[in-house]
Amino acid sequence: MTKSQKTLKPSGERPSVGAIRWDAWSGGDVTRQVEKTLGPLKYQARLPWFAQVNGDRDVRIAGGNQETMDQEIAFAADAGLDYWAFLLYPEGSSMSDALRLYLSSAKRRQISFCLILHNAFGVSDAQWPRERDRALALLREPGYQTVCGGRPLVYAFEVKHQGVFPAARFAEFRQAAKRDGLDPYCVYMGWNPKADFALAAPWGFEAVSHYAAGSADAEFAQLVRQVETDYWAAALAAQVPYVPLVTTGWDKQPRRENPVSWERDHDYHAQTVFPATATQDDIARHLGDACAFVRQHPSLCPANTVILYAWNEHDEGGWLCPTWTPGGAPDSQRLRAINRCAARPGNR
Repeated sequence: MTKSQKTLKPSGERPSVGAIRWDAWSGGDVTRQVEKTLGPLKYQARLPWFAQVNGDRDVRIAGGNQETMDQEIAFAADAGLDYWAFLLYPEGSSMSDALRLYLSSAKRRQISFCLILHNAFGVSDAQWPRERDRALALLREPGYQTVCGGRPLVYAFEVKHQGVFPAARFAEFRQAAKRDGLDPYCVYMGWNPKADFALAAPWGFEAVSHYAAGSADAEFAQLVRQVETDYWAAALAAQVPYVPLVTTGWDKQPRRENPVSWERDHDYHAQTVFPATATQDDIARHLGDACAFVRQHPSLCPANTVILYAWNEHDEGGWLCPTWTPGGAPDSQRLRAINRCAARPGNR
């Protein structure tokens, strides 16, 4: 039993609920590629609400402005979402524009944020000190999500430098944070709770979780069963500190038909069956079960939080962000599912 797994009574407090942000919708080359994945008429209902549709295979996505971010904050806060977990890309990347816009928003206090360490940890040696210091500064920002009595919550997913996990950089980051009076609670996002914790604990991670889950089954319910069995139940059996993943879907047909440059060798290109689109009831039930799991196993889940895939993985099949409709009114039904489980009185 680890230090964080001291015996606790079941908690009546609702776990905090976060959602992953993968921000490909703000401009640049990545946005041009996802305009192609979601351009076909049959996929346009997945587009983020701020997209412009001119016809079949003719869409424009321009989310890189303050007005769009401010409205996203309002959508998320009204639904009762507690925090966004931003994938951390290098500061100069267009994939960092949404984080910049969140930080500059006058409405940002309505929803907290945290980091998923990612590509920013894979920069060159010359760039690394600046990215390290940037990440540390973000932990000190007002509204940074904390757990376990005020510790900054930090996830890590596919953090690599020269093909391997940069253990020395991660240790440097943690040591610098502690010198600044911070003690981040670091969660490793992998695929197998027992094996992941054995791998990541020596690096300084205190818990494990996941980014997403794929499936070749046609039923969304089977994807949920897979997550709850292979992830939640496996973590419980192994007794490793854990943050449950809640999936909102996984259907990468848009990328299979219009490949993106960073996934050309992935297995799903040979896949012919993907899970059906989740309904509002599906998501509400799955999230409710995750919150119950955390409350029932407080020793296993000391951070008292769950993480949702995802806020805006529109072309991968997992999204909560309202979507485009021909009539112009955003479709927010998935966020209503969150509201049913996670609503809280008032805003921050």
